[in-house]
Amino acid sequence: MTGDLHRMDRLRFAVRVCRSGLALSLLLLPGRFFCAAQTNSASPLLTPERLASLPGLNGDPMQEPHWSADGSHLAFLHSPEAGPHARRDPHAQPEIRVVEAGDGKPSVLLSSQAVRDALEPGPHVPVAPDDEDDDDGIPPTRLTDFAWAPDGHGVLLIASASLAWYDLRSASAHMLISGSATLSDAALSPDGKTVAFVRDHSVWLVAVAGGAAHLFTPRGQETLREGEPDWPYRSELGVRAAFWWSPDSKQIAWLETDDHAVARYEIRESNGEMRSIAYPKPGGAIPGVRVFVRAVSGGTARRMELDPAENVYLPRVEWLPDSKELAIERLSRTQKVLEYLIVDAATGRSYVAVTDRDAYWINLSDDLHFLSDSRRFVISSERAGYRHLYLYDTSGKQLAQLTQGPWEVTHLDAVDEKAGLAYFTSTQRSPLERQVYSVRLDGSGLTQVTQEPGTHRPFFSPNEQSFLDTWSDRNTPPRQDLVRADGQRVATVTPSAAPLLASFALPPVELTTVKLHPDESLRALMIRPPAFHAGERYPVLVYFPGGPPMAGGPGEQVARDVWGGDTMLWLRSMAQRGYLVFALDHHGTRGQSHLFEEPLHYRFSAAEMSDQRDGVRFLASLPYVDASRIGVCGWGYGGFLVLHAMLHKPLLYKAGFAGAPVIDWHYYDAIFGERYLGDVVTYADGWNASTPLEDVANLKSPLLVAQGTADEYVHIENTDTLLNRLLDAGKYADVLLFPDRGHTIDDPQAKRILYERMTAFFLKNL
Repeated sequence: MTGDLHRMDRLRFAVRVCRSGLALSLLLLPGRFFCAAQTNSASPLLTPERLASLPGLNGDPMQEPHWSADGSHLAFLHSPEAGPHARRDPHAQPEIRVVEAGDGKPSVLLSSQAVRDALEPGPHVPVAPDDEDDDDGIPPTRLTDFAWAPDGHGVLLIASASLAWYDLRSASAHMLISGSATLSDAALSPDGKTVAFVRDHSVWLVAVAGGAAHLFTPRGQETLREGEPDWPYRSELGVRAAFWWSPDSKQIAWLETDDHAVARYEIRESNGEMRSIAYPKPGGAIPGVRVFVRAVSGGTARRMELDPAENVYLPRVEWLPDSKELAIERLSRTQKVLEYLIVDAATGRSYVAVTDRDAYWINLSDDLHFLSDSRRFVISSERAGYRHLYLYDTSGKQLAQLTQGPWEVTHLDAVDEKAGLAYFTSTQRSPLERQVYSVRLDGSGLTQVTQEPGTHRPFFSPNEQSFLDTWSDRNTPPRQDLVRADGQRVATVTPSAAPLLASFALPPVELTTVKLHPDESLRALMIRPPAFHAGERYPVLVYFPGGPPMAGGPGEQVARDVWGGDTMLWLRSMAQRGYLVFALDHHGTRGQSHLFEEPLHYRFSAAEMSDQRDGVRFLASLPYVDASRIGVCGWGYGGFLVLHAMLHKPLLYKAGFAGAPVIDWHYYDAIFGERYLGDVVTYADGWNASTPLEDVANLKSPLLVAQGTADEYVHIENTDTLLNRLLDAGKYADVLLFPDRGHTIDDPQAKRILYERMTAFFLKNL
């Protein structure tokens, strides 16, 4: 899919930044003069206070950018920056700014006062909780998103419990929805006349002109959601919305999710309250799903005939341009078969147009795009070991392979039918980079659009003539430019935060290739301490790749020419303190090919730790490495690997930090676990061998484990079980708990504490 929703999700993920602190002052920790001696005294150390304050060192990318329907303007939210943590002020309304695509000229579309007047017509409202896996709070009237009217004359203002319409011609606003009930997934119809949104697990409609909202779908409930994705679909399959307007605005399709038979996970908040989420366990029931279509004018809902529809996933749904048919992706529970179904919206009848099969597993993408004739469509597939683009017709005939070679297409960005071009991001120039390319729809004329080395993340205009380019490299925070489709830069609209970092003189991130065996090399990054001297011997901090939720696999690619955010800032601060930092892209990490991922099949940790131990042996061979002082850290999947490193022989690491580690994959959800490890009964040996618990008696070195108690991905029972098994073996690990925090520790004060404790831990033990 190349619609705004999926392009926006990708952009949000690409530019997300965290603002938190890193480390305790070295002078507070006696006996660690080695680290202090390696620090460049002329440059200040990065401090927790600095990283938690504004302006942020990761930059200030656009919030919720949206193109106008004609592609002439790009609008976005801009929050006021009045003092430390201004973004966390629950009562500060953002303004909507706009830049012209032709020259980048900026202006204010709606001031903060205009937004406040539209969304806060009455007295001040108390703060309401934000989404379930986040620890922030926002008022129900604070602007969180917006949508342009198709004619450009109005703006839908979206808050967590309120909707308002602002008429740009008359400079007037009226409230559409108000109250305290949370709403989500608000979507303006393509004709700009009606807003659909989710409230109380159901889809509602309200006219832009005003009037009462009315229920559109059957009334949903917690375990039977109508048009609202449940936790598994939203968090593990990347489904951001579960209803879809037809292009002619006359119909809405929606996904019904039945969780009655699905296991639930109970989360206890620090105030004693309980909440639960659907959390399918390996081998247990998964959500039952059905797709319905109903006319906006009324009438009976029609169920789409998708048999077999039991024990499968329906992760992607979209309308064809003619509004007569739907395209639905059906993924087998084994996640080895992906079928592209064409469904008649009037009758519900369906057929399979294309089937993609993989002996290992299917990695989902958002690359499905239909051409305006509703007969031809572009998909991506890893059938050849690398993800590439293919053009099909709805009869299932392959018309062309658009890309090919030993490199990856990472995203289909846009299709310009008038010019006969598909735009995409790929690793064609280097697996370390992401560049934008174009190719003709017959597979000829491959052209590199962007040129600057590093990583480009494009957000194309609806007319495919321009794109917002979010660029960074490993040592430069993101910069955003308006760029024409031919690659010509129009204007920089968001400058990089690089000048803010200059005073710290952070040691640079270096990319290298490590030859581990005569026939194999792996990519790695290294950060050397300031004033590095090859005649000295340095302690080493090894970072294990993790994987953010919904990232599509167990390991992020760390050896990349891209800005690494807070994680890399903290690692660079550790280099400031005298450590050599090293990270290796082991087998299973993304961005290099599906072939490179396949060794993880049916067993976690074996291939990864074999590579990582080879990496330690490489480090030990370097004359400037103190092999007796090698530590390791990681979060999520990286934390899981840290436990293997600290517990499974040979024991090569002097100290380890594991953040939110999975200790038994039977505790994790079925969608993720079964994708890689297979059926929990048939492949029980691999499931059992993937846990580090059998080796707890081997713990010899200091271990620090951190965990958010409200983590919806890696449940607190993982840390509880680890500690219990360690105690049974007469061992113990230090534990750092974050009450009511989720899988990521995002709020500034908690993250400052996290990095302080991590820094102190390694300064003491390494």
